[in-house]
Amino acid sequence: MEKTMHKPLLPFLVLLLLSLPSTPWGDETETETEPEPNKQHFVLVHGACLGAWSWYKVTTYLQSDGHNVTALDMAGAGIDPTKPESVNSIGEYYEPLFRFMENLALDAKIVLVGHSMGGLGISMAMEKFPEKISVAIFVTAAMPPPLPWPLSSIQQQKQMRIILGMYDGFYTEDHENENESRGLGQWFFSQQQLATLLYPLSPPEDVTLATALERPVRAFDVFKSMSELKLTREKYGSVKRAFVVSEDDKMIPEGIVELMLLLNEPDLVSKIKASDHMVMASKPHDLAQQLHTIAHQLSSSSADV
Repeated sequence: MEKTMHKPLLPFLVLLLLSLPSTPWGDETETETEPEPNKQHFVLVHGACLGAWSWYKVTTYLQSDGHNVTALDMAGAGIDPTKPESVNSIGEYYEPLFRFMENLALDAKIVLVGHSMGGLGISMAMEKFPEKISVAIFVTAAMPPPLPWPLSSIQQQKQMRIILGMYDGFYTEDHENENESRGLGQWFFSQQQLATLLYPLSPPEDVTLATALERPVRAFDVFKSMSELKLTREKYGSVKRAFVVSEDDKMIPEGIVELMLLLNEPDLVSKIKASDHMVMASKPHDLAQQLHTIAHQLSSSSADV
């Protein structure tokens, strides 16, 4: 049966412009020994249709450097048992992340990393648990701004029409989905789209792995998702943020990245050269080094405040 595919990240980039969508891998224990100096606990959140498995190279590099690493599967992703079609909102999709954060010790401080659509999840976690996050790192990820939104309602509508028009060619109706009449479908990448949009500079073995392991994601309603992304300067805005730019990302237009950074300037911006959207596959060692450096730099500056 032919798989239908929907563009998973770009509709949520619309969300950013309108406002200007578990099972752990790695070290699963939440009871940590006394950390060594400069060693961190990294919590990694994957993008749409992917899973904790997408971080396997970076997890290995960070752990080999002595860091504690937890990569999580969101609801219906990776080996999480939830059926993707049963996930009805972006909040439900990121529930495994929220449960993990709730179960951390009260004095825990983690480095929260989100890739692609995972930026929405870590943003919601920053709003819910700011005291448990020392640094948040957005890896070529959606990075919504806090309230008040920088765009008026009229500007939001104009931006929505422009962006949706740009990506009409990537959306097809899922006629097999029982929720089609309500406009709810699923996003899924074909092998060709994985190879040309997400992994063009990555080893072909990673495309094969993604083709075998990806799972569909519900096409969450943009306006409903906007209502769930109520981020405040007092909570979300209190967490140190960094953004990692992928130099040759074919998934997110450069103009959208520049606009996100302009409307919601992070504390630090870094760039990884000769990398695609799946930076963790195309440049895993460089990304691991960047995560280490950013975490050390920003967590140190937070401690000095």
